[in-house]
Amino acid sequence: MRLQHVRAMARKETWHLLRDPRSLALILLMPTMLLFLFGYAIRLDITEAPVGVLAEAPDHVTEDLVHRLDASHAFHVAARFGERRALREALQEGRLWAAVVLPRTFAADLDAGHATVQLLLDGVDANSARLVRGYMDALVADFARARGHTPPIRIEDRTWFNQARESRVAIIPGVIAVVMAVIGALMTSLTIAREMESGNLVMLRTTPLTRAEFLVGKLAPYFVIGMADFLVATLTAVWVFDVPLRGSVPELTLVSALFLLCVMLQGALISITAGNQLLASQMSLISTFLPAFLLSGFIYAIENMPAVLQYITLVVPARYYVALARVIFLKGISPFLLWTEALALAVMCLLLARAALARSRKLGLLP
Repeated sequence: MRLQHVRAMARKETWHLLRDPRSLALILLMPTMLLFLFGYAIRLDITEAPVGVLAEAPDHVTEDLVHRLDASHAFHVAARFGERRALREALQEGRLWAAVVLPRTFAADLDAGHATVQLLLDGVDANSARLVRGYMDALVADFARARGHTPPIRIEDRTWFNQARESRVAIIPGVIAVVMAVIGALMTSLTIAREMESGNLVMLRTTPLTRAEFLVGKLAPYFVIGMADFLVATLTAVWVFDVPLRGSVPELTLVSALFLLCVMLQGALISITAGNQLLASQMSLISTFLPAFLLSGFIYAIENMPAVLQYITLVVPARYYVALARVIFLKGISPFLLWTEALALAVMCLLLARAALARSRKLGLLP
């Protein structure tokens, strides 16, 4: 091995890196980005979890417990209810993580040493449900000791939408979102960059093809493949992993098609901006896989993240799809009840389409 040959090759590769500042910046920024994302997004505890309270006979004892609940760092009393129907609707719509029902005889039962509290948990996020149960045990025990009652208060818990609190049931709909996000963006991020590298776009300028026709024609085959992947993933979730599909299949398909279109347009914009396949693949993985995994509520609840990250999740398409897929799978309710999430996906599709067309015009890719 000749040292001068190694030095010459190292010099050549160094100049190659310096001539591609976007790839160099991505390499240098990635460790810091990963550190901040994992450091701030991963929270294995809960803070300010929204809970509802139904006190059948409000008095100073029940109000004391509610005050302690609201004053704790783990919980936030988001609503007080006078009837079970309104409480049930709030849980079904996902506005609450849990609900505490204090029976009419709570104060008398506490004095007698056999008080009971009913706890209703939203099992769509099984990990959060287990954490809420643990924190509630500690809070109720502290409340009993503070009032001088040695016998513990018994908590009767019921988990809705995922009675066994199986993580698999809650995670699989999120896995579908991650798979669709990565496949959809990665496939389309390579296609236009490949045309730019090979010089085919120069020849396309001599044809009557418009930018919109070019974009739709490029995305159409991958859209069919992506929907086939969605079908396979859904059938696997239902028949292999026993995830209940309680909602409407056409509505789930419609929402999935909207999400797939959104991430494909994101991949197309990345492809046009990057200009080469290597950088496009790197950018697509960073902008789709990591946000879909960490910032969508797939694994870690968005409400537990710092405020800055919660605002960043607003531009992550997977955030809205995970919420919609979970309620369709586990709660069986229509996505139109969560119309803000569906509208957000539609608006993001329009913005990404306009950005991709504007970017292609700016670069002079097509007339």
